[in-house]
Amino acid sequence: MALLTVLLVAALASVILVQLLSRHHLSVAYTRQAMHSQQAMGYALGAESWVRHLLYRDRVEDDRSPPVDSLEDAWAEPQAPFELDDGSVEIRVRDLEGLFNLNSIDGDPAAQERFKRLLAALELEPALADQVLDWIDADEEVQGLGAEDGVYLLEDPPYRTANAPMASVTELRLLAAMDAERYDRLAPFVTTLPAAAGLININTAPAPVLASLAPGMDPVQAGSYARPQTPWLLPGDLTGQEAGFAPEVGVMTTQSRLFEASILVRHGTQRLLLRSLIHRDPETGLTRVLRRSFGGRFERDPDPGMDERWPLEDRR
Repeated sequence: MALLTVLLVAALASVILVQLLSRHHLSVAYTRQAMHSQQAMGYALGAESWVRHLLYRDRVEDDRSPPVDSLEDAWAEPQAPFELDDGSVEIRVRDLEGLFNLNSIDGDPAAQERFKRLLAALELEPALADQVLDWIDADEEVQGLGAEDGVYLLEDPPYRTANAPMASVTELRLLAAMDAERYDRLAPFVTTLPAAAGLININTAPAPVLASLAPGMDPVQAGSYARPQTPWLLPGDLTGQEAGFAPEVGVMTTQSRLFEASILVRHGTQRLLLRSLIHRDPETGLTRVLRRSFGGRFERDPDPGMDERWPLEDRR
């Protein structure tokens, strides 16, 4: 009996010890995960501050009159990954005012026509313009080939139109006629800014977006003026060289205020993707973060939807 009691006590002690060790290892793993997560966030915010510094220096050190923003600026240059002791940091900066603002089409027929020209340049159906408009406008009246609640309530699961400006380009995937192929072709060339931000930077606009500013011109011909080696100082410089852009000179600019920094941090077991919407004051160059979001895909090539019609050097 004494021997059996000793064996029973030893077995119970072994079980308790195993449980304690398991919980200890689990606690250590949780602590390691939390530390890596906090460190990854710290690296991401540090990279965000570095991007803001680049944007500030770009404005205050630009001795051109007037100052311009182009892909020749330091913020636009491809950055090699920053190596860490246990990972890396990758950074990509986009000029959002070089893209087409989807929210600008609400109540603006001219912007709607520009969007249809962008769709045509990308060989997409013009009906998508009506569907985007129905998604963001405040009424329930179907526009052309668009779709309102009556269509989306038949989906499984059913849902309604937003009837508000888009907050993210990913909302395009909710449109009735939008599949993955169409989305991948369109998404790299559009953004979702406040409706008032309707100007397009002709120095940073990719070829299809620039083609949308040339009514009546062949898209490929218009796109050949995109991202010039010598930046346009004023919109009039472009229209003076090609009169086909003249009707849209009022929505052209060569300066930008809104940028997106995509920061991918790999640290230990953590993978963190931070997207920061940064506003830069055009006069002082001071920057501030308007919005942060997390997750999604990190596209090293911001124009994956381009096809063979557009020059290879435009794929940045």
